[in-house]
Amino acid sequence: MSIDFPNVRARHPLADVARRTGLDVPTSSGDYKVCCPMPDHDDPRPSMVLHLRTDRFHCFGCGAHGDVIEWVRSIYRVSVSEAVGMLDAGGSFPPILSRSTGLPNTRATARPVSGAELPDLNRTSAERVREALAEAWSYYSYARLHDEGSNYLQNRGIFVVDLETELGRPVVGHTPHKSPDQLIVRLKEKGFTDDELVDAGLARRTPGRPTIDAFRDRVVVPLRDGTGGVVGFIGRYDGTRDDVPKYLNCTKTITYDKSVNLYRPSRHTLDPDAQVIVCEGTLDALAIAATAASVGLSAKFAPVVESGLAISDAQWETILAIHPGSIVLCADGDEAGRRANAQWAAELVKRGRESVITFWPDGEDPASYLAKHACPGLASITRAEARRPLDDPCRRRRTYPVPADFAQALLLTDLATRTGRLGDLSDLQPLSRFGQRKTRSHLRRAADAARGVAPDALFYTSRTPNAGEANSRYGNRTPSG
Repeated sequence: MSIDFPNVRARHPLADVARRTGLDVPTSSGDYKVCCPMPDHDDPRPSMVLHLRTDRFHCFGCGAHGDVIEWVRSIYRVSVSEAVGMLDAGGSFPPILSRSTGLPNTRATARPVSGAELPDLNRTSAERVREALAEAWSYYSYARLHDEGSNYLQNRGIFVVDLETELGRPVVGHTPHKSPDQLIVRLKEKGFTDDELVDAGLARRTPGRPTIDAFRDRVVVPLRDGTGGVVGFIGRYDGTRDDVPKYLNCTKTITYDKSVNLYRPSRHTLDPDAQVIVCEGTLDALAIAATAASVGLSAKFAPVVESGLAISDAQWETILAIHPGSIVLCADGDEAGRRANAQWAAELVKRGRESVITFWPDGEDPASYLAKHACPGLASITRAEARRPLDDPCRRRRTYPVPADFAQALLLTDLATRTGRLGDLSDLQPLSRFGQRKTRSHLRRAADAARGVAPDALFYTSRTPNAGEANSRYGNRTPSG
């Protein structure tokens, strides 16, 4: 029986469905922030936006997005038909349980998204926006503010001095502290208007309120285009409030679009055996680049990040154009990160490219791992030893290769976890190069095999190399890809 999806969506507005899920959402239209209710995202700060006008949602933390059907399907891990049945059944849904406590989620109140004016993409020229961004970065990264950002990174085990020396420019800065409009005042002295600063994503203007800096109390890194020019910023909150998003990206401007631009802390000419590394967090990419620069290996590592988990088609095209080798997938060491790795691997298979997944211990990510293991830890994010047998005592890696069939198996395994039906292949898309003649039974056997060997063979725990072992074997240099 076919499902009339437009009719289902029309019968069940997102505001009603969210309230049935236990969230305190008003009946009015508009955009509201909530703590993400997805079961694998323990969200201490509101990271999800509910667009009640369009009945869509998007989480900027885990990447979850969609309509009311996807809402029910993702939260309760049911099939599409089961989600529609739950919607039509009426009444309240089961309570959302906190992943950390196992208790019902109490952070369920929705708050309106600020009514701040969005940048006008037609009002200020791209050239003028770039000039404003360049001036802002000069201020954020000058003297004391640069030192404040650098000290924050050092406290997290990320030392950028070698990377900055190599690039000949700062890679981190910080917002000023004296007043909430300190950057605005500075740039207006340089001749920029409020309109231009709003259009550059640097100022927040709300009716009836003073215009303030868009980035406050944040460590700041620049987003650059292929020419090296600044097109936007990412800010990492370093304050103590729990209701402030950890990361803040520029709003969409004439120079920056989160679904197109990527953060690349280094842009060296890469060696033939280099590896492109897709990360989940901004500081993960920066930690990899800084560690590689400290041992003169920047030509072998190209970390890149979308600042989240949802990578668009345009961003995949950019990533694949960086280097022809297999992509190293390096999401965080939690359930959402492992699922992202599997989904990324499947996306690459559709594009005819194979990959290598890095598996981290629970709670670890590239930045925290490199903070503990420094340069020898780079061996955990290269391709070279993924070809070693898993029981090889010399294997020092936490990675494994993902050929075409296995990437599909991982996707199927995740699908089975969410739907309870391994045979439900409705989410799979035809592959561009691999598996066009694969049958359901073939993919089902591959998924069974994937489940059968994890975690002992795939999600394994390898021993960590000590500095002496790595240095004696590689002459004080981390092995390349």
